[in-house]
Amino acid sequence: MHNIQTTDINPNFTVISEFMPNISSAALGVFFFHGSRYENKENQGITNMISQMLFKGTLTKTAKEISYIIESAGAVLDSFTTKETSGIYCRYHADQFDLMVDLIGELISQSTFDKQELEREKNVVEQEIAESFEDPHEHVFNLLFEVLLNDHPLSYPITGTVETIRSITRDQLNDYYHNRFLRSKVCISAAGKVNHKELVEKLALKNHILQTTNPITVNKPSTDIERKYLIQNRSDLTQIHVAAASFTIPYSDQHRYELTILNNILGGTMSSRLFQRMREEDGIVYTVFSLIDLYSDIGVMGVYYITDAHNYDQAVKAGTEVVMKLKQYGITNEEFERAINFSKGMLAIGAENPMSRMIRNAKNKLLLGRTIPIEESIADFDNLKIDDINKLTEEIRPDKYSIAIVGKAKQIEESLAKLTRPGKVIVRN
Repeated sequence: MHNIQTTDINPNFTVISEFMPNISSAALGVFFFHGSRYENKENQGITNMISQMLFKGTLTKTAKEISYIIESAGAVLDSFTTKETSGIYCRYHADQFDLMVDLIGELISQSTFDKQELEREKNVVEQEIAESFEDPHEHVFNLLFEVLLNDHPLSYPITGTVETIRSITRDQLNDYYHNRFLRSKVCISAAGKVNHKELVEKLALKNHILQTTNPITVNKPSTDIERKYLIQNRSDLTQIHVAAASFTIPYSDQHRYELTILNNILGGTMSSRLFQRMREEDGIVYTVFSLIDLYSDIGVMGVYYITDAHNYDQAVKAGTEVVMKLKQYGITNEEFERAINFSKGMLAIGAENPMSRMIRNAKNKLLLGRTIPIEESIADFDNLKIDDINKLTEEIRPDKYSIAIVGKAKQIEESLAKLTRPGKVIVRN
């Protein structure tokens, strides 16, 4: 029996709480159904900037005073920005409930987006952008989304670019927040030692949070794209970072449970086929995994690995063989049972963390229109059949992969020339 309670204040504003009786803390977050995919080419990064600027002062408190209040209460406060959602959240002892709800309400309604604070934060974000470019692991995924999504807003880096960040003004920030964020669907989610009635009553007094209207629509990206290889030349690297992916089902598709199991078997765990073949048997990689990234209207499924230049050809061959064998022969009963148990175990472990439950409930409400108790998800995994997984192997489409690579371009191009698979090659220096 779950302890989730939901109150829809209006069609676009929901309060969710999940009582966890055996802990003395709680997590509370404000989730806007507004992420970086709502941006355009000129204002990339504005969503992330707003999320971070919500801490930088209100009508009555400076940024320093806000940090002192949080730490004096033994709490933590942070913001987040994803492709589809953004917001702020906190973790606190249950005794600090009144303080935390009051502070969150003030941050949402009275943040001033101070000009001086904005200029300082721009410098911070520019450093973040530079760091992500220099980190080949992070940069290769930015490149992958760029080449896969073909200039759709989902392809933009969440932090934006140096040029777009520098161009943001205080007035633009303020206008975008009040006319976009506060017009989106809003979900306030709490988990832990929390009383739902008290939460709703306290929020009802803060009617500034309730002023939401119809959400803004977005365009679904096209899946009809040209296969490409995007290479970022990095002569300073001794290793090659490879990320490859194609499109798959969206988060709203009930087959996401089967896809989770398939991903675990392909490369999502230490017992997976990619890990066992490329790392344990061949010893040609240190890092290798498969991935699924599901959004409201589309999904991405792919693989990532790092290998030395002299092992690159062998790594490509081994990875391809693993994928094609899985597609041809399907999975085994042993793999199926192990992946089911692993998935249920991860759910159970996550269920012990109020932050995890808070995020899960908000995400499901915003993307699916309802919350899903842990017990229901476990039952969904228990009801899967091995044939369900094998049917879904068609979602693994290496012939449709767009590929991003970071490393020494000359060595990579020489290897690509040996491949028979077609694809446009783009090299950046």
